Amino acid sequence: MVDYPPDRITGPRLVLRPPILNDAGALFQRVARDPEVTRYLLWAPHPDVAATRRVITEKMNVSDDERTWVVELKHSGDVIGLTSCRRPVPHSVEVGYCLGKRWWGKGFMSEVLDMLLDALEADRGVYRVWASCSVENDRSARLLERAGFVLEGRLARYAVFPTMGPQPQDSLLYAKILR
Repeated sequence: MVDYPPDRITGPRLVLRPPILNDAGALFQRVARDPEVTRYLLWAPHPDVAATRRVITEKMNVSDDERTWVVELKHSGDVIGLTSCRRPVPHSVEVGYCLGKRWWGKGFMSEVLDMLLDALEADRGVYRVWASCSVENDRSARLLERAGFVLEGRLARYAVFPTMGPQPQDSLLYAKILR
């Protein structure tokens, strides 16, 4: 239905590629089981590596309007996070991301966003790229602002972040207009 960025995107220090079942162990250990990493995500920490395997098999890259990549260190091949795009309408793409705590504050997610934005800019049909984050997630808000996203507003009771509890929380809506 919709053309997306390539399956594999290479940057200065990172490679974005589709997840494979063999990535489950690293994703579980470094990302999916950690309540600090998943605190502001829309899914709860995984209880075991089998849950991570199920997500890779049943949820990642199974629909035409979504794509998920693992974030891999170019020099070692280590999987350190995830990023995704969702394109429910032809002109607008939502991006999301998470990174293992050990790699926070090293500029990796800035590089991921730059790689995604470059790939999305090559698609002349994409006019808008957007993301939302919890109002409490200052790191994500700063990341988006550094990448040129503009705060468009606060979404009241917008999302449930399971690690924070069952009640919907407020989110911030950021967007970058490409053309």
